[in-house]
Amino acid sequence: MSRCPSVAAVVESLVKAAGRDYKAAGRVSDDVLQPLHIILGQSLMNALDLIDEKKVMKVVGSSGRWVYQVTGSTGTPYVCFPHSVFCQCMAFKFAVLKRRERPLCKHVLASRLATEMGEVEEKTVSDEYILDILANMD
Repeated sequence: MSRCPSVAAVVESLVKAAGRDYKAAGRVSDDVLQPLHIILGQSLMNALDLIDEKKVMKVVGSSGRWVYQVTGSTGTPYVCFPHSVFCQCMAFKFAVLKRRERPLCKHVLASRLATEMGEVEEKTVSDEYILDILANMD
């Protein structure tokens, strides 16, 4: 009996493929974009816009701990944790958690895609700065 992969596993595999495509050819192939769009819809386009606009930041503390800070389309910075689908945004709370309409929000998708594509800006900060970011999460 074969096991069907979860939607999250499929998305993760496609994100990695997008990164390989981008690093090899400077673009993501339609063979990767089409299934991502089918699964994620407009969130994919919104995430790609965030990457194009350089709104994905990897904030690294002096101890090496880090988080993503993704500035949304309204200018609000959202914290996304590495290796997690958590985000502070309302879309995460409602579309991901409550209604289960999608596996992740555009901010998490942007952070994952930007990382795989090598398009993440990195900012080194103090550990206190990271703690402040986390303490001020709503």
